[in-house]
Amino acid sequence: MQTSSEDYDSIVNSLKGQLPSLPLVMDELMTIIADPNAALYAIQDVVKLDPSIYSQILKVVNTVQYRGNEEPRISSLDDAMQRLGLEKVKKIALNTAVLTLFEDISFPNKFSPESLWIHSVGVAVTSSSLAEFLNLPVADQAYSCGLIHDIGKLAKLKYDQQNFCIELNKAEGSGWNNHQTEMKQNSIRHDLLGGKIAKEWGVAPIIEAVTKWHHEEDRSKRLDVEDYETHRMIDIVQFSNEMIKEIEFGYSGHGIKKAPSNRIMRRLKISDDGLDEFENKIAEELDREKKHISLLNGK
Repeated sequence: MQTSSEDYDSIVNSLKGQLPSLPLVMDELMTIIADPNAALYAIQDVVKLDPSIYSQILKVVNTVQYRGNEEPRISSLDDAMQRLGLEKVKKIALNTAVLTLFEDISFPNKFSPESLWIHSVGVAVTSSSLAEFLNLPVADQAYSCGLIHDIGKLAKLKYDQQNFCIELNKAEGSGWNNHQTEMKQNSIRHDLLGGKIAKEWGVAPIIEAVTKWHHEEDRSKRLDVEDYETHRMIDIVQFSNEMIKEIEFGYSGHGIKKAPSNRIMRRLKISDDGLDEFENKIAEELDREKKHISLLNGK
C-alpha cells in the first residue's frame, strides 16, 4: 500500500518529544550563514551561547596547523575567531550543532551516528566546494543543505529501528541503496520524512526542499519546487551525495555506488574534464577535513 502524506505527518507527530529538537543556536547559525553580508561578530554572539561550540573552536585553533609549535595557547574566543576566520568558524559551529542531533539515538550493527555524520559532513563539504567550482554564490547555503540532507534516517531509526534494520539488510543483500529499497517496498522514505522534519523545525525552505528531494533526479517530480535556484541546489547535493558514496567517506547505511548522473552533469554544466578536475580538488579537501572531523568527534 502506498504511503500517504498523512502517514508521514503521523510519524512526525508520534516522534515529538523523542527526536532532538533543532537547537536554538543551530537555527540562528543557519539564518546568519544564509546572509552573505554576515560578519564574524554576528556569529560570535551566537557561539557565546553554546559552550560546546566555544570549546570546539578553541580546540581547533590550538592545533599546530593554526597556532604553530611555538606560540602560546589561544584562550580568548575573540583571538580564536580572528585566527580561524569567518568561513572556518561557521563550519565548526554548524558541525558541532548538528552532531548533537545524533546523540542518544541507537544505531544497528555496522551503522553508527559517527559514520552517518561523517557522510553528511562529506556531502556538505562537497556541495559547498561544487558551488564554488561552478562560481555560484551559494557555498554556505550548499554546506548547510548537505549537512542536513539525511536527517530522515535519524527519524526512521527513532520511529522503528527494527524495520529500518530489515531495510538496511535488504539493501545490502539485493544491491539496492536505501532509497531504492524504500521505493520497492513502499516503505517510509527517509527523504520525504526528512523534509517533514525540516518543515517542523521551520528551517529555510531551500533546506527543506533539498532534504525532501535529494534522491529525485527528475525535476518534474519535485512537486512543490518551482524556482530554478532550488532545483539547482537539489542537483548539487544529489551529485555530491553520490560522489561521497563513491569515495566511501563515512557510511550512509549502504555501500552501493552510482556513476555521476549525466543528466545532472549537463544541467550543472560539468564536462568530463571538469569532473576529473573537481574530483582531484575534492579529494584534497576531504583529506584535510578528516583531521577536523577527528577533532570535532573527539577521536
